[in-house]
Amino acid sequence: MRRIGSALLALVALFATAGNAAADPRIIGGRAATTAYSFMVALSNGCGASLVSPTWLVTATHCGAAGSARIGSLRNDSGGEVIRIDRKVDRAGTDLTMMRLAKASTKTPVKRAPGWPSVGSSVRLLGWGCTSWPDCVTPVALQEIDLIALAYDECGGAGPKDVCVSGDKAHSACHGDSGGPAVVWYQEEWQLVGETHGAGDWDAECAGTTLYTGTHQHKAWIDTQLAS
Repeated sequence: MRRIGSALLALVALFATAGNAAADPRIIGGRAATTAYSFMVALSNGCGASLVSPTWLVTATHCGAAGSARIGSLRNDSGGEVIRIDRKVDRAGTDLTMMRLAKASTKTPVKRAPGWPSVGSSVRLLGWGCTSWPDCVTPVALQEIDLIALAYDECGGAGPKDVCVSGDKAHSACHGDSGGPAVVWYQEEWQLVGETHGAGDWDAECAGTTLYTGTHQHKAWIDTQLAS
């Protein structure tokens, strides 16, 4: 699942107990999702995204432009709602982009978590990226995997407010997962903590940690776009 090359103490305590699922031993090493995520988006450019309001998506800048979005389906080739994208706004100096839908989606957006996942807590990754590497096989069925939040400095190039997620050759995000969500189970629902940016290890390709642009650190900017 990945693009390669291209606080509070109270909150920490809450996230430490959120979503205790263990990593699936089989995405790379993930499993096909059996329950649809209403906020999960397959973009026409091959990347993932998250529905954060009825008319706005969060994705990765390096994914570039996209003409349309398929929202709330377990597949990237059918189902859900397909809506045209009419605006793209990049967050300068980051890999964070928001895309506006030409009409409102009827799907339920994901809430943004009010903080960062604590080290050692469970984080779920979602995407349609390669399920094997270097011989890439891309699925049409949405993949999911539960991995572990690490200290930010365990991901090369990460800042203190980015999200670093564990991984290895058997369990990892890979090509095609860019822009898609990292979510945590918090207050009885999935909440967004980041969007897939790239490899968390300078020399790893679908074989190590994954770096996510933390959405909480960009809350004010995201809120501004949602209000525009």
